[in-house]
Amino acid sequence: MATKAQAEPSVGTEKHGHSPRTWVRRVENGGQITEYCPTYCTDHHTNDQDECLSHLFHGFHFERPEVAVFDAKDGTALAPILQGRIQIAPYDQNPRLHMPHLVFEPFQDEVMECVDPDDFADIISKIRTHCDRLDEIHSQLVQIRTEWLEAQA
Repeated sequence: MATKAQAEPSVGTEKHGHSPRTWVRRVENGGQITEYCPTYCTDHHTNDQDECLSHLFHGFHFERPEVAVFDAKDGTALAPILQGRIQIAPYDQNPRLHMPHLVFEPFQDEVMECVDPDDFADIISKIRTHCDRLDEIHSQLVQIRTEWLEAQA
């Protein structure tokens, strides 16, 4: 079971590519650890003060397109598609989460009904444009993971 800790994060920018941040987390049962926030992380960590170590995540969300989804009750609403986040959970019980990885949501449990040819063409266009961005995210994930592995050596 993870140890509960308190944190005092330093102030960092909310933009990808900031300087690495560190802060001391006081472990509830005594002792402390120095926490390191990677440069790609845009999490503010202000809510990590009273959380268990296993609840700590470092990461960033990437942009996602929105498409109009028809709901018979509520009418048309915008829904995000192809969204995700690169993250690491350094203290999670699952060792696979200790390395940078992607949390990916291709679509939020919505159904697209009554799509005409023009709307369908628009959806295809948005997905095609976003696929170029996903290629960039893939490259970032490979680079971040390589840097992480080198730092662990």
